Amino acid sequence: MSVEANMSVEAKGRSAGSGRGAGPPAVFPARLGAAVLADGIGTGMFMPFSVLYFVHVVGLPLSDVGGCLTAASLLALPASMLTGSLVDRRGSLPFVVGGDLLGAAAFIAYLWVGSAWELVLVAFVAALGQATVRTAGTALIATMAEPGQRAVWLARQSAARNAGYGVGVLAGTSLVVLGSHTAYLLLAGVNAASYLAAAALLGRLPGAGTSAGPPPGTPSAAQEEPGYGSVLRDRRLRLLSLAGLGLVVCMNVLPVLLTTYLTAVLGHWVFLGGVAIAGNTVIVVAAQAALTRRVQRFPEVRVVQAAAAAWSLGFLCLWILSVVPWWGAAFGLLGAVASLTLAEMLYGPTVGALAAQLAPVGARGRHLGVFYLSWSLGSAIAPAVLTWLLSEGRQWPWIVLIAACAASATALGRIQERTAPLTT
Repeated sequence: MSVEANMSVEAKGRSAGSGRGAGPPAVFPARLGAAVLADGIGTGMFMPFSVLYFVHVVGLPLSDVGGCLTAASLLALPASMLTGSLVDRRGSLPFVVGGDLLGAAAFIAYLWVGSAWELVLVAFVAALGQATVRTAGTALIATMAEPGQRAVWLARQSAARNAGYGVGVLAGTSLVVLGSHTAYLLLAGVNAASYLAAAALLGRLPGAGTSAGPPPGTPSAAQEEPGYGSVLRDRRLRLLSLAGLGLVVCMNVLPVLLTTYLTAVLGHWVFLGGVAIAGNTVIVVAAQAALTRRVQRFPEVRVVQAAAAAWSLGFLCLWILSVVPWWGAAFGLLGAVASLTLAEMLYGPTVGALAAQLAPVGARGRHLGVFYLSWSLGSAIAPAVLTWLLSEGRQWPWIVLIAACAASATALGRIQERTAPLTT
């Protein structure tokens, strides 16, 4: 089906299948923003200190914690595809709420985890919740927002999440400084509460409905319910997923590798890494929505290719840090963080909108499930890949990542060649 035909069917499906008769809201709902903000606060409190939590509270060795968390992430990889299939049948909103409830249950259970196998089990439940929310959440926005507004809605979601994350990091830091057992337990407890708050807010989201596609019985509904075999034969989806796998690894450089690179390899002060990550959060909160509106006039594929170019520039700046005097590190780091942040802001909302737009309405959940499988896989392997490359030599992460950006941009270009103009 052509993109234009897909959009026409989608518009009819929304007008006929909104579960509440009110139609989709014209602007980003405040309740959705509040839910994302609450989620971000809890995540910001716990995630930066998760390894410390399991070392201090559970008493596991550092290496065991890393292995358990990686194992749980890998076990949860099929979750996005399962969620995608269910979203196509039942709609997206119930699974966004369900994913938040899974997260709440996992973080409540973290309060009683006492062994490695318990950590793997509970972390697996938490990863299931995250994968479910990621896949169903994008499908929800694709259902609620007009096609031309999806990237803007995803940008507002990203800004709200980053604002909450920044607040959560500050709150979590103040608790970790106390160093007490109770303080660490509060990290998990508040994160559980944030998931419950998000679920409660989303459960009463106006205009969301539960319909994932055209109403049952319409001609388009009968034609657009392919299984995963048909979905995986979609060449554009395969190209987007392969490009996304490489670019998600790039996205993980800032939280996973930067501080280690600055301190262990270059010998600079550790606070530079913290300042860089804080600066990234502030810029995303302040500029994400405005930047996404500004680039809307360009094809989505071109915007994602621009993100790959910005990542390449940032990696080049980080590579150069290894040969500049210590007093030049701050200036080089400033350029690197600006480029990496620009890439993140260009990539996140736009690639989600592109993935939703390339999918037929009746199979949107499955398409997003496959795409976010590559996202989850990239996030799971990033720590191991990035740290291994750094152990092989300070130049190797940047050489390999710049090559990955070039390969991803090339794959995206082939999507553009095979598709009608993607602007809406």
